[in-house]
Amino acid sequence: MTALHPASAPTITRSAATLSRSAAPDLDRTGSPGNCNHGGGKAAARTKNVVTTPPAPGTIGYMISQPELDALVRTFDREFDASFEDRAAQQRGAFLLAFPLNSLKSMTLDEYVIGKRLPSFCAYVEPNTRLWANILGATSFKFGIYYGRMKSDSARRYRLVESKFGATKEEAFAAVKSALLDLVAAGRSLKFEEIDENPLSQMFKAKILSLYFQDKFLNICSKDHIADLASELGIEETWISEQQHLLLQAKLDNPITRGWSNPKFMTFLYNTYIRSRSKRMHLKRVISRKPPTIDIDEMLEHRKRIGKMSEEYALKWEKERLNGLGFRTLIRDIKDRRAAPGYGYDFLSHTQPNDERYIEVKTAGRNLAGNGFRFFLSETERAISKKPECADRYYFYLVYYKDGEPSYLEEWKAAEMYENSELGPNGYVVKFDRGEVE
Repeated sequence: MTALHPASAPTITRSAATLSRSAAPDLDRTGSPGNCNHGGGKAAARTKNVVTTPPAPGTIGYMISQPELDALVRTFDREFDASFEDRAAQQRGAFLLAFPLNSLKSMTLDEYVIGKRLPSFCAYVEPNTRLWANILGATSFKFGIYYGRMKSDSARRYRLVESKFGATKEEAFAAVKSALLDLVAAGRSLKFEEIDENPLSQMFKAKILSLYFQDKFLNICSKDHIADLASELGIEETWISEQQHLLLQAKLDNPITRGWSNPKFMTFLYNTYIRSRSKRMHLKRVISRKPPTIDIDEMLEHRKRIGKMSEEYALKWEKERLNGLGFRTLIRDIKDRRAAPGYGYDFLSHTQPNDERYIEVKTAGRNLAGNGFRFFLSETERAISKKPECADRYYFYLVYYKDGEPSYLEEWKAAEMYENSELGPNGYVVKFDRGEVE
């Protein structure tokens, strides 16, 4: 991030954001909310020892005609907010870095439990990766053991399901940890009966499997939603974990969705089959512009220190995004361009293999006049971002602060930012309002 002086530094302002709505037919059949932690209609009965065949190409359109399916897929692909899948992948990447599979055997009780305000295993699996799959809502007993209060007892202490895992916290954690190790072993080998019979709770199991084995299990966790979507796609009734696996196979068997990320395909299924039209999520933001512009007299205080913090925060975020998408080998290929302003961006990375991504990190500051946010943009950055060969690959990584520390990153393709912001005066002043984000 190049330090710029107000006289030559452009500012860009963005207006308040709202989600756009798909024009595709309303195929909601359950009327249920889309989050993984809510039931969505009747659950498919589990039939043991049923051998199912992975869906044939086009099975995601099992209940509709091929032209309708093609229209739905193309409409969704055009309207989907790609920044969502990157944010979901970043959360998964952070989890995998914090708790790789080979660390589970040595995990301690306090590294596992939620409730101690630590970045624990359960904290990562539930709130810290909620964009990957949302299992918020059920009680913390789903973890087998946790630390905290109850309605009938305000004391903060270890809480456990005594009848299921043990009478003491040591017994309970030993049993839970053993079940967790059994789960990942069964998930790696696709032993569906062992997965379903594992004593850990359904949503917890499904979330863990989707985080560790994105090539085997789709990131949908609710038993009801898995069963309903399997029914919509013509997947036979069988073990619920096998249906979770076969939903991923449906993505891979379709020539269009094969290249989609799991968060993108999960969103397509929810928006198409589960959510009502008004509840559809993760579509591109529609921005309303606000015309007033202002002069910027000075940069944010301590701009060099803040800029450095933003850049390091964004670089860590980008590494976690690549790791979360399964592109760990691309992390070492990230090139730091900060010492050479002529490049017009801070980091050279990849969206996916053989698809370069040019990243310019910006600290999102409040407009001095009141509404919205702004950042400074150099002429070199603007020119590079508008080159035909860069236009679809140039990203602004906007870093927001809370209590003097980076707290959130929002990515924008430069082309989309320019469409939804105003440039002026003092070069280019990019002013914008922050829309609703997760």
